Amino acid sequence: MAAQDPSPAEIGHAITELLREQEIVTLATVASDGSPSASVMHIAADGFRVYMHTFVRTRKYGEMLANPRVSYAASHLPARGYDERELTRSLQVKGRAVLVDDLGEIEHAIELSRAQFPWADRSGLYTKAKLPAESQQIFFRIDPDEAVWADNRVRMRWRVVVDFAEDGSQITAVRPYGDLLAVRG
Repeated sequence: MAAQDPSPAEIGHAITELLREQEIVTLATVASDGSPSASVMHIAADGFRVYMHTFVRTRKYGEMLANPRVSYAASHLPARGYDERELTRSLQVKGRAVLVDDLGEIEHAIELSRAQFPWADRSGLYTKAKLPAESQQIFFRIDPDEAVWADNRVRMRWRVVVDFAEDGSQITAVRPYGDLLAVRG
């Protein structure tokens, strides 16, 4: 008998769990010539939304301001690699980058960072929250639109497409992964 697929609520829980556990993601932005640019970034998760801290004198900062369409990938790769492949899970998100320009939301992103990763509290990196116009350090919030969730704990090569509400705060639909492949014809 085949194992039952997880419910949307269970998928949501697994996604938020991965985002709270994983410190590093690969972020893809769109360069001015239309080509993709990739950066390795620290994240702080707030449900399905993530905050990324960066500096104003970076390529990704300019690219996200010019074109807020972004993508990022996060994954859990087990310590024993291939021998534990049944524990692998990953998330590939398409979303929108929003420059955080509200002091309360900046403080929220800092609190999430400090709570999620002890080094952030010890580093002194976030000693004083400032608005983007007053600082070289800024936060972007990534609001998800669509994601591919792969979870080998369900079964090998199991994956689905996850759609999110416009504000990225909740899952609105879970669709078969084959829906993405159907557009190829």
